[in-house]
Amino acid sequence: MAVACPAPPPDPDLLLCAALARDVDRAFERVVIAYRDPILTFVRRMLRDGTAAEDVAQDVFVRAYRALHAYTPERRASLRLRSWLYAIAHNLTRNAVRDAGPPTAPLERDDGAPRAELRDQAPGPHALAERTEAWSRVHRAIAALSPALRSAFVMRYVDELSYDEIAGALDQPVGTVKASAHRGLMAVRAMLEDDDD
Repeated sequence: MAVACPAPPPDPDLLLCAALARDVDRAFERVVIAYRDPILTFVRRMLRDGTAAEDVAQDVFVRAYRALHAYTPERRASLRLRSWLYAIAHNLTRNAVRDAGPPTAPLERDDGAPRAELRDQAPGPHALAERTEAWSRVHRAIAALSPALRSAFVMRYVDELSYDEIAGALDQPVGTVKASAHRGLMAVRAMLEDDDD
């Protein structure tokens, strides 16, 4: 007797796009809830300015909402939602970097570590200081990348988007995206190794 394997769960983006195709106003809040944190994190890493990042991330969703209303239901249903939102975020951060000039605010720490009180098994102050310094070095290395390399690097190695999704977000061929992400990775490694010397 054959045992039926359960069907994989449906892709959340497909469900969101189907809901958007039916009613943008009712479904859009779910889009914001699903993508608010990833988009804000991406924008923070690109801009290195928390206040500006909040404004740009908000603008991503405002523009997305307006665009969705202009799209036909068929186009909304066929969106590659994640890469489409990242494309909007990428374009807005690129514009913000161009308009703002050189950054003056340090990159905010955003490693996902809980900010709650330490427990007994938690590392001591020395270990925490080393970890904080290590993350600062990584953030400085990422911030030193050119905007083109930084976008591909962050989307691939931080946000873990597929190369196809990144290509869609950046409107570039997959080969170009792979090359940019790899060059960014090599550059970050080299900067971190230089710091160790």
